[in-house]
Parts: sequence; structure tokens; C-alpha cells
Amino acid sequence: MDFLNNYKDFFVKLFATCFGVGYLPVFPGAAGVGLGVIIAYLVHSLIFWQKGLITLILIIFAIPLTSRAEQLFQKKDSRKIIIDEVIGVLVATIWFSDLPLLMFLIIFFVYGIIDAVKVFPANVIESLPKGWGIVFDDIVAGIYTAVVLILIFQVLKL
Repeated sequence: MDFLNNYKDFFVKLFATCFGVGYLPVFPGAAGVGLGVIIAYLVHSLIFWQKGLITLILIIFAIPLTSRAEQLFQKKDSRKIIIDEVIGVLVATIWFSDLPLLMFLIIFFVYGIIDAVKVFPANVIESLPKGWGIVFDDIVAGIYTAVVLILIFQVLKL
């Protein structure tokens, strides 16, 4: 039984850290955002419902996963847990089709800033227990990022 638990815990850490990227010694959150941008770029040609389904599956998967990872790392919302950043970036980008490549660089910075600042209600949602707070504060950051992108499109007439 111990072997099975160790096996499960290994995979929890593997997925919560996005295959070990979260173990980077400096800026693991930024690496998570970067990974999210890459994944968003790879799926951005899909239609809305497909991107939405992928994002929803990741959210459903990530809540219990990050709850367990938090226990394993013995730290609330450990910096090593970065799957939530990937989800946040996907939430920010599922609303758009045909984003220019430059926008993905802008998304990296805008999402990173919004996630770091924890704009209301993300600052309150972050205190939800376990994986709920870990994942949903990044969903809020993704929604805010989408709104900023819409404003950028309006200003630049893209």
C-alpha cells in the first residue's frame, strides 16, 4: 500500500508542477505563465467549445490535484504548484481566435502582473481552502487578463 501511495504522490507532484517546471529555483510562477502561454498558443486555433472543454477538464482535474500537492509540499499554495497558472492563461485566451503572436507575449506580462497583484476578488478567493483557492484566484486573473486584452484590441483596433 505504501508503494501505491508513493506512486500516486509522485504523479500528483508531477502534474501539479507541470512535469517538474515548478521546481525551478527562480520564478517558477513565471515559468508556469510561460508554459501556459505556449499551451494557449498551441490550442488557440481550436474553436471556442474545444478550448473551453480543455480548460474545464483541467480545472476539474486541478482542484483535487493541487489540494493534495499542497499537503505534500506542506505549504499553502506552494510556489512549486504551477498548473493553476497554466489554467489562468487558458481562461484568458479561450475567448479569442486568431490572436497575433505578439499578443501572446503581451498576455505573458499582463497575466503575470494581474496574478501577482491579486486584484479583488482574487485576493479574497485565494483564501478559499485547498485547491479551490489555488485554482480560482488564477481563473479570476485570467478573466481580468481577457478584459485587458479586449481593451487593448479596442485601442489598437485589432
